[in-house]
Amino acid sequence: MGDMTVKVMVEILFILAIATKEIHQNSASALILSDGPSVLAHRSPEAFLRKLVGRMDIEDALRRLDKLSQEEARMATAEGLKAAHSIDNKVEDVSAKVERVDDRVKDVGNKLIDGMQITFN
Repeated sequence: MGDMTVKVMVEILFILAIATKEIHQNSASALILSDGPSVLAHRSPEAFLRKLVGRMDIEDALRRLDKLSQEEARMATAEGLKAAHSIDNKVEDVSAKVERVDDRVKDVGNKLIDGMQITFN
């Protein structure tokens, strides 16, 4: 699971790097074309995201991130099933031990009954 976490973090950092690069490029061009930084305050986050989503490198990174997320979910499910199987085996062991104790208690009970019958006869 640790290796998968590293892969997911690498993809997230890659996406953030591309987005940061785009922000720097857009802010530099906006500052050059305008009278001041006030133009940056009026930019739409939605427009910025639409611009990023259209880029192939972002699209590829998002696909890889989705694939990694699905793989991580499958791994987590497999770990859960493995734990459930281990618990099932332990419950079966406890059940077998309880049956052996039950048999021993019955044997002791039968011996007590036999002993009482001998005493009263």
